[in-house]
Amino acid sequence: MTPKSEQLVDLIFNKLKTYKRKKIFLEKEDLHEFIFSLLKKD
Repeated sequence: MTPKSEQLVDLIFNKLKTYKRKKIFLEKEDLHEFIFSLLKKD
């Protein structure tokens, strides 16, 4: 991933982890792999 997309993953991860209405169980690596799979070109 590019540094810019890496920053985006970090931003999304931090937003989700600080979401107060519902506890979200999330690992950063899982999110990283998920977003990478979305951005991956076939």
